[in-house]
Amino acid sequence: MKHSTVPLRHRSPVTGVLCMSAALLLAACSGGDAVESTTSAVVQTTTTVAQPEEVPADDAASSDASTTTSSAVPTTTLPIPDTAVMQLAFQFAADAYWPDGTKIGVDDVRCTVDALGSTPGSVGVEAYDAVIDVREGRAEDLVEVYFDRFVGNYRVLFDRLLQASAIESCSDVTTAFEDEAPAGWGVFSVEAWNTAQMMLVPSHSGDEESESFGFERLVVVPVGSSAVEVDLLRSGQIDVIIPDVSLETVEGLSDPNLGFEQFDLGRHEDMYLRSTGVFSDPLFREAFWLSVDREALVDEVYAPLLGSTEVWNCGPVTFDEWCSGQTPFAGSFNADAAAQMLTEAGWTFDGDSYWQDETGEPHEITWLVAGARARQDQLVDALVPMMRDMGFRLKVESVGSEFEFSDRLAAGDWDLAVYAQSGLADVGLFAAAHSCAEFSTAEREGWNVNGFCDAESDALLDRALTVRNEDDQVADIQAVLGRMAKTHHVLPLVRLPSTVAWRPDTVGPAEAVSAIGESGLLSVEQLTALEDLDGDGTIFIGVEEWAACTNPVLSCGADGWFGDGIGALAVPGIWTTDDGVTITHSSLVRQAPFVTELR
Repeated sequence: MKHSTVPLRHRSPVTGVLCMSAALLLAACSGGDAVESTTSAVVQTTTTVAQPEEVPADDAASSDASTTTSSAVPTTTLPIPDTAVMQLAFQFAADAYWPDGTKIGVDDVRCTVDALGSTPGSVGVEAYDAVIDVREGRAEDLVEVYFDRFVGNYRVLFDRLLQASAIESCSDVTTAFEDEAPAGWGVFSVEAWNTAQMMLVPSHSGDEESESFGFERLVVVPVGSSAVEVDLLRSGQIDVIIPDVSLETVEGLSDPNLGFEQFDLGRHEDMYLRSTGVFSDPLFREAFWLSVDREALVDEVYAPLLGSTEVWNCGPVTFDEWCSGQTPFAGSFNADAAAQMLTEAGWTFDGDSYWQDETGEPHEITWLVAGARARQDQLVDALVPMMRDMGFRLKVESVGSEFEFSDRLAAGDWDLAVYAQSGLADVGLFAAAHSCAEFSTAEREGWNVNGFCDAESDALLDRALTVRNEDDQVADIQAVLGRMAKTHHVLPLVRLPSTVAWRPDTVGPAEAVSAIGESGLLSVEQLTALEDLDGDGTIFIGVEEWAACTNPVLSCGADGWFGDGIGALAVPGIWTTDDGVTITHSSLVRQAPFVTELR
């Protein structure tokens, strides 16, 4: 499992992208496929409405970029709502069915908007509040969603859909999945989903011609740690794993009988300093920030497992267009300047050689660590003595699970945290993860768990979500990266590879397994290409863990590996990623969704 990765689907930095996050981790941005840049294809104000025209399946499949309305795409059903400012239109695939044979459609979209916007504790973003109408389009399977404002981060929407006919009340789905988990969609049905496994079987609901698969069932198993994943793979109990990068996993997978590949998907590991607690004093925060020798950390922790690598100086992002020529964090280490500024402010060393302020008060820094993670342990072994020598006392609080780590991050009861994040390049995701307004509240789970909050950055992010010029948008993102360095809240460390390992004697073909590693998550599109080679009919895939809760609307069910894949298998969404960087449309829809600015 890719430990501590922000998903497309949820705010958790632990495991995940659409992530979908979780997996999914999703706004207008990143480059390529359905995501041209944060403004996507520049959204143009339309003065006329395209006439509906059915899109042939072959033509639809070839379209691969979010764009504005064209005559080839059936979009608008008249009359347009009086207060509508923007329309998002997407057309479900012909084979988009629920396991009971019900076609996925507009009622499910309405239910999803209602559930994510109204359920207490929902992970739904604020943009759902801007939806004023959801209606059927004038072409088959077409859905039109209207907003009362321009929603630049539309790719964080509809990363999951609920089956309306299976839910008693869409306005509050808090208890909707207590007795039965979501049952899958499309080509897979969920035969079982609990804390021990997720079992998927091919389903051909709605298909007149059955598609043949190279297996009878897929079983995804939560193992607990990457080290255990490696042991189970070597012993033959599991066929495929997607482990975190650590010295023990790299060494354990150095076996000629195993397939093992690493991919640069833009994942990165970063250090965050909250603006509350001991770091509420900007002087103390800056002094600590200046005292972290990132070069030494890379040499001691990352080089042994990554080989030749360098400190990353762009920020907590890796997208080429955002990072071209940008190194705002270069030269961050200056321990002498840190000591001088503290001394001039009246700080002194106590009897144990730790910094204390002018009143004699010690400042202990709470470092939140995800327990039982080899790379985190290596960081602790390196950073604690480094900072002790600089006069900073670190109190390491190790938590036992991904979910506790995620909850503690969101609660904000920590001073320092280091974790990895996916390389998904999307302005909506970036803004949600770094906006003051996205801190969690009693009413809503926020996407900002890193503690960064800066009024000037908020203004830049707000503009980036609405600006129509791509160059201006990139400039705003780069300005935010500069603010992160100037305010001393963030220290980027390194880029990390994503990995996949498998047993070539039990599962293949190699290119199909490799495709999982290339995207960094599990998706329907990739899993259908796998073949069982040992004749038992079952392919076992090991991941680290997911929550006992299977509610895709609540944070309890959207943490952990829900974000990196199992959620996308059980709950359909219109977004996915093929490369771990750019967001594209999933096989749930015929082509990339279209955005039209109406006024």
